[in-house]
Amino acid sequence: MYPSREFHSDFFRPKEIELLQCIFNAALEANEIKCNSPEAEALAKRLFTLYQAGVRDAAELSDRLKAA
Repeated sequence: MYPSREFHSDFFRPKEIELLQCIFNAALEANEIKCNSPEAEALAKRLFTLYQAGVRDAAELSDRLKAA
């Protein structure tokens, strides 16, 4: 079992990385952004910021990325 998110806030579990990667890939595709572009980097930063702020629901993360 993994420690709670609050205890090790600087680390991401494999399932969290999978979730974030899927959301990121979908956002790249939906917005026709190339993976190695400045826009992709900004999108990734926004996604991590949202996640670290406590947004954990995949649909909400996706929606908030669309609004950004």
